[in-house]
Amino acid sequence: MFTIKKVDAALGATVENLDLTAPLQETDIAELKWALAEYQVLFFRDQDISYRNHQEFGIAFGSLQRHPSYPAIDEFPEIMILENDRENPSKIDEWHTDMSFKAMPPLGSILIGRVVPDNRGDTMFSNLAAAYEDLPGSLKRSLEGMTATHSFAYGFKESIAEPGGRERLKDAINNNPDVVHPVIRTHPVTGRKLIFLNRLFTRKIDGLSERKSNDLLNSLCDHMVQDKYVYRFNWRKNSIAFWDNRSVLHVPVNDYWPALRRMERVTINDTLAPA
Repeated sequence: MFTIKKVDAALGATVENLDLTAPLQETDIAELKWALAEYQVLFFRDQDISYRNHQEFGIAFGSLQRHPSYPAIDEFPEIMILENDRENPSKIDEWHTDMSFKAMPPLGSILIGRVVPDNRGDTMFSNLAAAYEDLPGSLKRSLEGMTATHSFAYGFKESIAEPGGRERLKDAINNNPDVVHPVIRTHPVTGRKLIFLNRLFTRKIDGLSERKSNDLLNSLCDHMVQDKYVYRFNWRKNSIAFWDNRSVLHVPVNDYWPALRRMERVTINDTLAPA
């Protein structure tokens, strides 16, 4: 029987004594679904899982999607490869929600560390429900009903600007036009309200001048990643982080260059658009 223990932070829980190489029972899946919504990120250690195990673990929570720009495992195209080293340093250094440029962003992501630098390359997670709760009442009221534009092209602007980048990403750009999401969304399981913005993909807050949009976006993004809302996860080989993409921001800590860091991720489709 596995156990779930909340970490001593604003979010997160560790799952112990669960072997992810074995099939999950329906009761296991139900408990993990509840824990994911409640604790927002679940952490697992020492999970030497195969590609098929990884795929099947994700499918237990919903259908899987493919990323429009990252490489994947040939036999398992839903397993995305995040590999960085001297020749390919990480370009992602902003807090973000995965793929908020989609009309229906993912429910969650399951990331495993395959090659992990010693005591480097952590990932930080931030609790968007707690960040919303701490907003002044007047600001909460003013944000209700507001929308923001999220953009693939904006989020991948550095890659697009590289020589040949626009041509390489042409299909992804064409297939992912800008989308609009509410600034404040409600979690479909917990009912908690959340701030649904991020620095990487949110291009603007709609209906405001460029200056006012930038000021409000920067202020809210700074607010959301204060230390009191954040948990920093230290990776080891075969550790897994499973986060609720509806209610957290995350960012990698890029302190490991030029060392090799290889992670693999499946991303789970949601069935509800942000509302």
